[in-house]
Amino acid sequence: MLAATNDEAIGCQTAERTGDVQTDSPIDPTDFDEPYEFSDDEAEPRSTAPLILWMGVLGLVVLFIPLYLTSNTLAGEVVRLESEVFPLQTAVAATPGLPPEAGPLIITLTAVHNQSSQIDTLLPTLAAANVDWPGALSAVNNVDRNQIQITSLEQSGSQLLIRGRAISDDVVTTYARQLEGTGKFAAVEVQSIVQAPEPFFSPTPTAPLPTATPTTAVTNTPVPTAVPTKVPVTPKPTATATPKLTDDFEWDDAHANPIFVGAPPQAHNFYPNFDVDCVIFLAKAGRTYEVSTDFLAPGVDTFLTVTFGDVSLTNDDAELGTLSSSVTLQAPPDIDIEVSVQVSNRGVYGADKWYDLQVVEIVPTTPTPTITPTKGPPTITPSPTTDLRDIHEPNDVDPNPIAIGEAQIHNFYPNGDVDKVGLLVKNGRFYQIVTSQLAVGVDTAVSVNFNGQTWQNDDYDLPGSGNLASAVCFPAQADGTAVATISNVGQQFGGNKTYVVSAQEVPFLTVQPETINFGTATQGGSNPPAQTVQIEGTEPLVWQFSTETPWLSAAVITGTTPSSLSLTAHIAGLAPGVHEGEFTLGWADFCRQTVPVSVKIDPVTSSLPGGDGRFLPAAKFALRQSETIEFVILVTLLPVPVEP
Repeated sequence: MLAATNDEAIGCQTAERTGDVQTDSPIDPTDFDEPYEFSDDEAEPRSTAPLILWMGVLGLVVLFIPLYLTSNTLAGEVVRLESEVFPLQTAVAATPGLPPEAGPLIITLTAVHNQSSQIDTLLPTLAAANVDWPGALSAVNNVDRNQIQITSLEQSGSQLLIRGRAISDDVVTTYARQLEGTGKFAAVEVQSIVQAPEPFFSPTPTAPLPTATPTTAVTNTPVPTAVPTKVPVTPKPTATATPKLTDDFEWDDAHANPIFVGAPPQAHNFYPNFDVDCVIFLAKAGRTYEVSTDFLAPGVDTFLTVTFGDVSLTNDDAELGTLSSSVTLQAPPDIDIEVSVQVSNRGVYGADKWYDLQVVEIVPTTPTPTITPTKGPPTITPSPTTDLRDIHEPNDVDPNPIAIGEAQIHNFYPNGDVDKVGLLVKNGRFYQIVTSQLAVGVDTAVSVNFNGQTWQNDDYDLPGSGNLASAVCFPAQADGTAVATISNVGQQFGGNKTYVVSAQEVPFLTVQPETINFGTATQGGSNPPAQTVQIEGTEPLVWQFSTETPWLSAAVITGTTPSSLSLTAHIAGLAPGVHEGEFTLGWADFCRQTVPVSVKIDPVTSSLPGGDGRFLPAAKFALRQSETIEFVILVTLLPVPVEP
């Protein structure tokens, strides 16, 4: 039974192999002379090979999954153990019993590990602060020097401020776009464009701006600046003049200086300690004079001693409530006599302890009525009616003459009284009319008319000084009589409302030009060019500069003719429009000359297109013109990445 089955299998295989015609007849085993041998290929069926390969791959995958999970677990444990091992290593390094070289090595390893961690932390900061300085400065310096000049660079953190000059605002706009196109800056912004006072000039070619060497650790690197090649020379010290603290009449403690009757008051001070001042004057026969001090500085208390012939008169306080002094004297009726005056101080001493001293001629008071005794009943002889007007009245309409160097006593009486004096003047000379010794309630105002011109003054002293006297200086362009009109601003009248008026010829001062115009400037821009005035005098004169115009200043405030004076207009904060002011030059005690000044401020306008706001957001621009402009550009530096 088994043999038959094998034969049937063999027969089937043979038929399948040969592909010959098959018959339904059984196969005879005798038909084969030799037994059949199977090949290796035919021994195994081909359909089992892929199955074996897939089973191998599946086995590898099953093996890889636990290996992968085990590897991740081990890596996490390594990280955890490393974080714990460093502090343990440091502690172990200090444990006794280890080899001598083990402790330092473990500590060094721990420090290196910590430094490495710190460097990893700082790396982003260093990368952000690193700047390509050579590239940035090369981009800034890439300009046409015939059209644009870079005048200064200022760095603040990651920003660079570029200041310069250009021939037009279009050039600045092109330059800003050029900077933006270099890719070296995170932002470019034109902050201002204003007109420059000086013309643009082409600079002599110079070396390009110095560049900085790049480094991986840049922290607010300042912009390189040029180092001077010459050592500055220390100037030789100059001698400083010792200031003169005494008055102009010292030393007059023992040697008396002359004082002129009716002249403007002399200014004295009580310095040094225990200083006394002495003056002399000539008193005419039968005339009456008043010697007085006035305008005492705080701490001064004058004491007068007046001596002539065998007569000695003294006074401490002229009246109750004042520390000034006054002595009235009358010269002998038949002879002129020299009068000596000594002024001492019952107060304190110092260079600032000033007072005024003056001598004037006065009208003696009217004697009181007298009763003449007789044998019969007494009779009273009436006194003549007293005329309270001054001796120069009436002069409200027709002026009474006054001479050069003369001092006259006037009063404002009756009500509404004004006084006029006429002064003979000559062509080409300068004159001064001054009031002084004003009584309480008197506030003079002087107006001088001559040759169709008028000069006037109310108070020549500063407000708050308490001095209400007046002074007018004027030039004479022809021969003739100048008429001075003196009125009382206080409108108080009476026989005791007295004052003194005097006339002098003085040197005069001229100023060229007589009007100063600073021209036009742009709001928020540079100051206009300084203006210079020439000051001349008929003789060397000391002048003083003063002004109440807040935007005007002078290089110096005093000088001696001939000289020049430089004036500057400070336009910062001035609104658009025309601003007017003035300054005053004073000389010869009371003479003043006022010179008007003006400056025009144009508003800020822009000729540049608005653009997309990339670098023209809030800039101030000058008027479109061909003159030089000054500009300010702010750029933000672009950091360069640092390789870890």
